[in-house]
Amino acid sequence: MVIQLLALALLATVSLVLFFLVNSADGPMRESRYTRYIPFIPAFVVPYLGLFPYVAFSMLTLLFFTPVGARFYVSLIFSALVAALIWYFKPSRISDRPVIVPRGVFTRTVAWMYRVDPGGNSIPSSHAYTAILCSYYLTFAFPPHDVLIWGFGATIVSSTLFVKQHHFVDLIAGSILALVSIGFSYLILGGLG
Repeated sequence: MVIQLLALALLATVSLVLFFLVNSADGPMRESRYTRYIPFIPAFVVPYLGLFPYVAFSMLTLLFFTPVGARFYVSLIFSALVAALIWYFKPSRISDRPVIVPRGVFTRTVAWMYRVDPGGNSIPSSHAYTAILCSYYLTFAFPPHDVLIWGFGATIVSSTLFVKQHHFVDLIAGSILALVSIGFSYLILGGLG
């Protein structure tokens, strides 16, 4: 069983890398009339970038909770593959990014992030589906801390709005993809008996 889990973990990691392979500044600009009402808050770059250690922690922790771990990896693989297909065949990019004058540590970090990520792959939000999947499965591993876990996941998801990386509809699409991938894992692996 450990070999299968390690294989699933490796495949999940490779599937998450697809984001970077298909991320492109090409594609139609998507705009939202509601974006202007959401303030740009550079400090939210911390939870935005916090997704990466959150995923690493989730992948390592859930590796040892085999029924939940396998389900987590199947969900990650499914959602990353579906998202990559959408990004490849229907690319889109975010508009409404502010012009930043890098003064403090947060604005410098956001400016760096904008250089690294051209704003492609906006729908569905990989931050949304990945944070939701991590939060959902971590609650099985740490039930007494479910409020803290979901709070951290929700902060990551909402941070994408405040650093102007996504529109609200991107988050809805990412959330739906997370729910579908959880359902897919139950279909493939059965219930948590």
